[in-house]
Amino acid sequence: MKAKIIENYISHYNRSGKMPLSIFQFCEDLQISEAEFYQYYADFSAIESDILAQIWDESVQKISQQDYYQELTAQEKLLSAVYAFFENLKNYRSYLLLKHKDWKNPLQNIENVNELKKIFFSYLDGLSFENKGLGVPQIDKVLDKGLNHGLFTNLLFVMHFWMKDKSAGFEKTDACIEKSFSLSFELISNQGIQKVFDFGKFLLAEMK
Repeated sequence: MKAKIIENYISHYNRSGKMPLSIFQFCEDLQISEAEFYQYYADFSAIESDILAQIWDESVQKISQQDYYQELTAQEKLLSAVYAFFENLKNYRSYLLLKHKDWKNPLQNIENVNELKKIFFSYLDGLSFENKGLGVPQIDKVLDKGLNHGLFTNLLFVMHFWMKDKSAGFEKTDACIEKSFSLSFELISNQGIQKVFDFGKFLLAEMK
């Protein structure tokens, strides 16, 4: 039912460009009771907050079922999950472009990403990155938190890039994923000057 509610909400938003007028109307169109709706969501904002989180969860579940996935390094697992996430996002592009049409700056705070952040952080906590930390538990805990936030910022940056991408098959977004996350991984291992330079050149070329 949760998936059905999300599907119908997105369909309504794509057609009207806005939220339904009321939960009553939405439930009537969906042919469910309001009581049933409230078993899953308190309001429409809760649906919107859950959409990206559900897309991430579906993407990770799909990629983690592949035989090769368990043999990958932490970095490779994350990169595979990110690629799967953006492949899945294509199914929701019209909705996301409408919902976030005012998202002008990739560093700008946007609505409806808190649940995505939670599930993304939970995923990262299950990975073990190599060459990370100083070996001091108190300091490494702070570094881990900073790493999670940095990688999430990276994810949103690529999402913003993808929403502006007009290349065939979003091939430029694939390059952005590879370069930006490669840079993040290099920084985790206290390297990255060449990666910073390379990624900077890529962005300058695309912004012309």
